[in-house]
Amino acid sequence: MTTDTAPKIKIIDCPNCGAAIPLRALGQSVMTVCASCGTRLDTSRPEIRVIKAFRLQQQQLHIPLGKRGTLRGRLFEVIGALRRGEQDGMWEEYLLFNPYIGFRWLVYDTGHWSFGRMVRDPSSITTAAGLMHYGGRYFRLYHRGTPQIRWVVGEFYWRVAVGQEVDATDYVCPPMILSCEKSAGEIIWTLLEYLEPVEVETAFQITSPERQWLAANQPNPAVRKWEAIKPVMWAALAALVVAQIGTAIRARTTTMAVGTYDLSHAQGEAQAYGPFTFSASGSMNELLATAPLDNSWVELQCSLVNTVTGKSYDFTNSFSYYHGIDSDGGWSEGSTSDISTLANVPAGTYKLIVAAGGQDKTGHPPSTPVSLSLRHDVVPWQNFWIGVLVILTYPGYLLYRRYGYERERWSEANPT
Repeated sequence: MTTDTAPKIKIIDCPNCGAAIPLRALGQSVMTVCASCGTRLDTSRPEIRVIKAFRLQQQQLHIPLGKRGTLRGRLFEVIGALRRGEQDGMWEEYLLFNPYIGFRWLVYDTGHWSFGRMVRDPSSITTAAGLMHYGGRYFRLYHRGTPQIRWVVGEFYWRVAVGQEVDATDYVCPPMILSCEKSAGEIIWTLLEYLEPVEVETAFQITSPERQWLAANQPNPAVRKWEAIKPVMWAALAALVVAQIGTAIRARTTTMAVGTYDLSHAQGEAQAYGPFTFSASGSMNELLATAPLDNSWVELQCSLVNTVTGKSYDFTNSFSYYHGIDSDGGWSEGSTSDISTLANVPAGTYKLIVAAGGQDKTGHPPSTPVSLSLRHDVVPWQNFWIGVLVILTYPGYLLYRRYGYERERWSEANPT
């Protein structure tokens, strides 16, 4: 961190009220305003003279004149303050001075702070596709207005007075604002960076009011969290994909024809199929049941029984298919097939026991047989997609909040 020695101060007496006026940037400032009575003094000449004298209503400053603080590794002193306003609000601008690097601005607006410096080379600001480009950033038009100075106190590097107006245009690329002010043929560009209130509070040992809304250049908090969590998200997804690929490579996915179950002849009767050899241990298995249903349903009560240990794995497979025509036209619902999944089945020899029932629109068992087939050691995609959903839930929420914050920010914009 770099620190600078504070400049020496020259004290003069106000010719109007006699109050002591400290000059902190003598030789670089051109005027000062007496904090006691508001008299404007010309400091650009050896003989300091009165520009205008009037009574100044006492103003409450968030940072007192003469207060020193370190921002971005540099020691600054508050030498001037002014308030500007438009129809939709007012804000304060504090002029900071460091004898080694010159002047900086600290802007306060409803609990928000921005740290600014003048752009010395405006030719480096270019226009591209309706945006302003400067310093590797693209700035979007946010606000146009004609702010007026409502009050002023302290020392300045130009002659400032209550009632002065400028044509101001602000372009935003959080956390930056590129501000253009035009007055009397002069164009001044200022680059302002958003500061967290705690940084200003720590620097100048003050208490800043609570922020009231999202500022034009306030960093989107959801973006910060998104940037922090993004590497973790990609690492988790990569690990999940690698694990799934490994599982897919190891999976044997063997299809075994089982046969058919004729509901018209064997309704409710248990039929045995097999034996079937499951060579993979702890495997994922599927029973696929298919029938050309027509306004009917089928339910299969199934048991996969180990022929050696007698251990049984019970499950149900059911599906239905209905269709018709109503006032809205043709409709259909359901499916003519269903897949039942059995997980973590040990290797061994098994028989499949099936007892099925069903009914068509006449109340009788469907006349079409149900075709059955087993698939042994399949890839468990369901767990994979559940994992993807779990990993993406919080990032998805952050993206939603990111959109919400930006919508709030630009709802306050006034680009006309």
